[in-house]
Amino acid sequence: MSLDLDTELQHLLAEPPRAQMILTAVASALQSEDPLAPLTLDALNACVYGATLVVTDRLPDVIADEVKQTAARLLPSIHPGETADAYALRLLRIARTV
Repeated sequence: MSLDLDTELQHLLAEPPRAQMILTAVASALQSEDPLAPLTLDALNACVYGATLVVTDRLPDVIADEVKQTAARLLPSIHPGETADAYALRLLRIARTV
């Protein structure tokens, strides 16, 4: 039993923080959007929602809620006319600091 717990703990410590995983997944999804169209809040919210569902799947609700709140606090505002690609680059820079 102790060996299983040690292995699981090592696995968790080796993973990037889940908030970082959400931000990275959102950036990846945004990079598949139209590179010339301005990013909309609806498009960003859809990407965040999808990434959050995947990353927090199977986590206890209290932990999933904390991860979601942390990721949401890290999301920058969309600059007027900003494309999804430009936003994704800013998001990746933020994700590296988590």
